[in-house]
Parts: sequence; C-alpha cells; structure tokens
Amino acid sequence: MQMRVDAYNAQSGTLTGYDCKTCRNKGMIAEIRDGYEVMCLCSCMKTRDTLRRIHESGLESLLRICTFQNYTAEQPFQQHILQCAKAYLQERHRWFYIGGQTGCGKTHICTAIVGGMIRNGFSVRYMVWREASNQLKAALTDGSYAAQIAAYKEADVLYIDDLFKTSSTAEVSGADVRLAFEILDYRARNQMLTILSTEWLLPQLRQIDGAIGGRIIQMSKGYAFEIRPDNQKDYRLRK
Repeated sequence: MQMRVDAYNAQSGTLTGYDCKTCRNKGMIAEIRDGYEVMCLCSCMKTRDTLRRIHESGLESLLRICTFQNYTAEQPFQQHILQCAKAYLQERHRWFYIGGQTGCGKTHICTAIVGGMIRNGFSVRYMVWREASNQLKAALTDGSYAAQIAAYKEADVLYIDDLFKTSSTAEVSGADVRLAFEILDYRARNQMLTILSTEWLLPQLRQIDGAIGGRIIQMSKGYAFEIRPDNQKDYRLRK
C-alpha cells in the first residue's frame, strides 16, 4: 500500500499556472489513514483558485507590473513604506492600511504585498470596493448575499482596494458603512490578514464610522500609512 502511495505521489500532473512541489501539479496527494489509502486535496488548490479569481478580476496584469522591485522609493516616506510592506509578509494576524493622496503608489504597494502572499501559499481575495459593494448590496434581494459576503469575510487574505470610493460629491452611504463593518468586524475578531487602500485618512474614517475606524487603527498598528494631500506626491502627474 505504501508503495502505491509513494508511486502516485512521485508522478507529475498536468495542472498549470502554479508549480507545486508537494503534489507535483496533480492537485491531489495520496495518504494512508487508519490503514486505508485515501486521496486528499493538495493545499496548492487554494492558491490555484486565487490565481483563477485574480485572472478573472483583472489583477493579473497588475501583479506583473506592481512589484516591490518596481515600486518608486525616491522619498524617505516611500522607502519606509516599502521596508514595512516587505516586513508585513511575515505577519499572520495584523492588517496593512495605506490611505490618502491619489497617485502615490497605494495600489502598487498593496498589489506587491498580495503577490508575496500568493507566493507564500495564501489564498487571497481581491475586492474592488466600488464594484464589489454594489454587487453585494444587489445580492440582498436575490438570496445570494450570505454566500457572497462569506467569501470576503473568510478569505485567508483580503485586499480591499479603494475602500469607500465614491464620486467626488457623494458621501459614504449607510449601506456601505454597514457592509464594511460586517466584513471588517468579522476579520478583526478573527485576526485575519487584511490589506486596505483608500483615499480616506484615519481621522476621516473615524468620522465616517467610529467602529470601523477604530478597528482599522487597532489592527494595523505598525503597518498604517497616511499620505497627506499633496500633488507633488501624485506620481501620475509626472508622466
């Protein structure tokens, strides 16, 4: 029996997109449990599922471009952010928050962290706030809300891009606040890795909702970065 298990595990599979040394790209691993030969799903399938969702979401091209190596770190504040972002890859419970000035590399640094998390074997859920929040609010009427929001609440790693993004004249709605609280409160209570980018500074988030702002401040200690409004820090204007 052990010889059959070893022979199966030594075979190479045909799965592509991620090279797994454990299952040799089969997606399954043979084991002996209580005297029986059983087939178990390899942990790499979580990573493959993450890569599939990333491909569907459009983040795939960003992952190739937005790396630590390509991050602009000309100024001291950028160098500090880069150093802390690399350190964050060793974390298992805290959050990473970066907010403020548009065009200063918030999405870039968060995407670079996501790439590192994927390489470390984590399953990552990518949430573009404006799109996903609209989908979740619509799901309240068709019965799929619980399943949809559970995917964000329970992901190994959740990256929320542009939290509370609105049009320039729109206030954050009560529905958005309730939605964000449900997701972030769950993840805070369970100490789950969460990456947040937003144009809102921490005091502004506390004004929007004290509970949400408080949880972000509490969970991102050591990994919270605010870039005050300054067009000199909008690197898109230099191109």
